[in-house]
Amino acid sequence: MWRSYSAAPQGSSPGTSLSSIGPSAGVWGPSRASFEQFGDEDSNDGKGRHGGHGAHRAGHSRSPLAEKSEQDEAYLKWQEKHPCVLTHFASFKAAVDGKRLAVFLDYDGTLTPIVSNPDEAVMSEEMRDVVRSVARAFPTAIISGRGREKVEAFVQLKELFYAGSHGMDIAGPRVDTNGYQGCGNEFVTAFQPAAHFRPLIDDIYVQLQQRLKEVPGSSVEHNNFCVSAHFRNCPGEAWQDVIAAVEELVAQHDDLRMTRGRKVVEVRPKVDWHKGTALSHLVDALGLAQEPDVVAIYVGDDHTDEDAFRTLEETRRGFGILVSTRAKPTRARYTVRDPACVKDFLSGIVEWSKSDSNGWRARPCCNGWRMNGSPAAGAGTVAPTQQ
Repeated sequence: MWRSYSAAPQGSSPGTSLSSIGPSAGVWGPSRASFEQFGDEDSNDGKGRHGGHGAHRAGHSRSPLAEKSEQDEAYLKWQEKHPCVLTHFASFKAAVDGKRLAVFLDYDGTLTPIVSNPDEAVMSEEMRDVVRSVARAFPTAIISGRGREKVEAFVQLKELFYAGSHGMDIAGPRVDTNGYQGCGNEFVTAFQPAAHFRPLIDDIYVQLQQRLKEVPGSSVEHNNFCVSAHFRNCPGEAWQDVIAAVEELVAQHDDLRMTRGRKVVEVRPKVDWHKGTALSHLVDALGLAQEPDVVAIYVGDDHTDEDAFRTLEETRRGFGILVSTRAKPTRARYTVRDPACVKDFLSGIVEWSKSDSNGWRARPCCNGWRMNGSPAAGAGTVAPTQQ
């Protein structure tokens, strides 16, 4: 059921069948990797890398109320280009009328609020119920920068496909030789394009722990095929020490790179693989890459999610939904403000799935997934044989 791909080093052409799919309209293929930059929300001093909403302009001190008013005005102006999908749900439904949706979701900041302690980013039962319903209506995957096992433990749903480490660790429910999922809780590891980097990543994790143990408020997280150095809780300018330590360590390894997210810097293998290529891989593995009536949506809040937004925009086979309370550059078509709005949107597409406008009602299955399956207790949705 799952195809085996190999990821090429960054800067070279991927030696995979993904590259043969191509970036043309109506065909799935890999998008370009990006280097995430700091935004206003990513700096501990409120100014971002180059100033911004938190900075005082020369000679002009603004009150918090005036600054908030300015931010609100900028946000409303920004939404003219990137409208709220809840407010414009009718246009969303028109875009997917008669189509088969495939749903891809980030985790932190999307299905759960950003929290000070990454280990406490627990999904609410209300969100879990909604995501479960989405997975029974549409093929659904979570693509996260976290380690895959950690995301699975947070989400606690066996109906989903999971891609951890920014898509470098992909797994789905176990399927037997007859094409049906078993009744256990096991997952099959489907693809790990950076598996040979694991010993190096283990070593980087140990080194970063040593380098940052004296930096107050910092923490280091092992995500299997990448390492995250968090500085959300660093006081004053201590966050700069975190970035300097990571930059110095990465400079010693030609096959590693540093990327930046929301108050976090990460060490990743230098391979041409990210959330966008992971999305393409999953669409292909589900047998949907060449299906003209399939529309994929990706919901995420971070710089790293822009790779998935870009993939959808360039292939013209879907669109992104950015979760943000601030106006910022994005390749997403729609926006929502926060995880509560994400829950409302997901509830909306579950209701829409019950209508005749949902293309899955006419073709209710694909590789490894069937709409509204009724498995035995403890199992995920029933997986049929290939179409």
